[in-house]
Amino acid sequence: MEEESSSKDKFARFDMKFLKQIGMFKRPRKYKNQISDEELLRDLERYKGYALKLGCDDAKIVPASMVKVDERVRLKCRISVCHHYNNCINCPPYTPTVEEMSRTISQYRYALVIKREVEPKDDFIDPKKEEDIARHYRKNMEIVGLLEAQAFSDGYYFAMGFAGGSCQHALCMMQPCSVLEGKRCRFVLKARPAMEAVGIDVIDLATKLGWEVYPVRARPIPPEEFPCAVTFGIVFVH
Repeated sequence: MEEESSSKDKFARFDMKFLKQIGMFKRPRKYKNQISDEELLRDLERYKGYALKLGCDDAKIVPASMVKVDERVRLKCRISVCHHYNNCINCPPYTPTVEEMSRTISQYRYALVIKREVEPKDDFIDPKKEEDIARHYRKNMEIVGLLEAQAFSDGYYFAMGFAGGSCQHALCMMQPCSVLEGKRCRFVLKARPAMEAVGIDVIDLATKLGWEVYPVRARPIPPEEFPCAVTFGIVFVH
C-alpha cells in the first residue's frame, strides 16, 4: 500500500500500484462544459470511497454553501502570532483573503470533506512531538492532493483542495519557504494552504457534520483527558 521514503523521516507515500489497485487514475476524461448534479454526485461518491481507502476515517459530501468563512479564523494566525505567519507562501498574509474565498466558494456546487483520526492521539496533544505532528499533517495533505488530482483527471479542472496545518511544517520541516526566497516550491502540487489559513471555519463545519472536535494542547489539561485528535481536509468540485 505505502512505501517509506526512509526510516528517518517516517513519511510514507502511496505508491502508484496501490492507487491503481483501488481504481484511481485509470484514464482521463475529456472536459465538458455542462455536468449534471447527478453525474457530479456520482463522482463525488466515488471520491468518497477513495478517501476511505486512502486511510480517512470518514468523508462527507456537502453543498459548498455549507462551508463558512470568517475573518476571525484567519485573524487567529496573527493573534497571537503563529510562527508560520509571514514565513510561508501558503500561510497568511499571503493566502487568499476571506472576501476572495467567499466569492470563490460561491461558484462551487459541492465539496468533499475528509476526517482522519490521529493515532496515537498523543502525537497531536504533546507539543514536543513535532516530527509526528508533521507526519499526520503531511499524510492529510497527500490525500487531499490525490483527491483533487483525481477530480482534475475526471475533467473537473477547477477542483481545489485545502488541508490542515502549515506546509512549511508538514513538508519542509520548518526550512525557510523557498517561494518567499524567490525559488521554486520544493513540493509543487503537494503544498497547499490549510483550511484555516484561508478563513474556513473548520470547527463550525466539523460540528455541523456531527464530528467531535476537541481543543488539543489546551493547557493545563492532561493528554489522557482528550477523547480524540483529528485532522480535516476539503476538496471543492464544481
